[in-house]
Amino acid sequence: MRVAHLVSYPIHYQAPLYRELASRPGIDLTVYFYSDASVRGYRDREFGRDVRWDTPLLDGYRSRFLPSSVRSAEQGPYGLAPNWDVLREVLTGGYDALWIHGYAHSNSWLAAAAGPFRGSRILIREEQTLLHDRPHHKAALKELALRALFSRVYGLYIGEQNRRYFLRYGMDEERLFPARYCVDNAYFRRRAEELGPRRDELRAGFGIDSDVPVILFAAKLIPKKAPLVLLEAFRRVRERVPCALLIVGEGELRPEIEAAAGPDVHLAGFLNQSELPAAYVAADVFCLPSVWHETWGLVVNEALNFGLPVVVSDKVGCSADLVRDGWNGFVVPAGEPGPLAVALEKLVADADLRRAFGERGRELVGEYSIEACADGIMAALYA
Repeated sequence: MRVAHLVSYPIHYQAPLYRELASRPGIDLTVYFYSDASVRGYRDREFGRDVRWDTPLLDGYRSRFLPSSVRSAEQGPYGLAPNWDVLREVLTGGYDALWIHGYAHSNSWLAAAAGPFRGSRILIREEQTLLHDRPHHKAALKELALRALFSRVYGLYIGEQNRRYFLRYGMDEERLFPARYCVDNAYFRRRAEELGPRRDELRAGFGIDSDVPVILFAAKLIPKKAPLVLLEAFRRVRERVPCALLIVGEGELRPEIEAAAGPDVHLAGFLNQSELPAAYVAADVFCLPSVWHETWGLVVNEALNFGLPVVVSDKVGCSADLVRDGWNGFVVPAGEPGPLAVALEKLVADADLRRAFGERGRELVGEYSIEACADGIMAALYA
């Protein structure tokens, strides 16, 4: 089957999946990008800095950048205007299937509308969840538009919360297939094994010179990720149990975090993909306390591969898939430092509990693999 995949720009999390699909017999995959900015580097407004990922984004699969895909670093990788040259090529290229990523871009709607007239079936992989589906004045229009779209496509859902979203807006369950969000488990487990013997050295590199348990936060320092909620929860835990907090990331809240940070709070700044494993190895507990629009949270997948117990809020999309409350971590109410502190303290105070939770989580995330995701996409294509 000849398949064209339409997606905004090269993303480091997706590249291993494209390589896996490209290696499968029975599929001839070409990935069309709307922008090349993430390859050349761009200004990430939420990080507040220039970003260029240091892992291969284009190796191992066929990709296409057409003239409209060229964007300056200042423009960033985002844009909603149609890429007419991309649409022209995929709609006249004799593809059996057009696989679109999300519905936010105008390209998705145009491809979904025109593809069937060119003999192409449409697949959509979407991330949205009902956790963040708030009523607004355009709700009726959204309902009509999504039901029209979902009535003519096959759905690839990233997790349980996302599956519920598809069903809510009219997707037939027989046309829904799992393509669960995943990371390159093999890579992160290999890095865990390589870096494990250097744990003390890595902790010292982050300014942690004691053997106290370390809570890790790795995300943009922006309101939706709620680092200030975590900071308050950590302050309460540290009053009762010795521990440290390692914060990885940059963003608009950094000055406020620096001003509020007390003892044993360590700010590592931005770490690129090859540098991030060191933070996971240095840590004992991982926390993602986001308060809104965290459709999944792939850092949780990464943390689980390092055998870390996890604490997430109930607004984190992967909480229904990767965090079994009281088994490999805890799910707490979003925006409330009190319950978050209680959950963190349980883990900080009990090394045996951390070990047991970490082993279970590592086993669980093994099911969320690149290979399993590719299997789901292949099943949808055959259907």
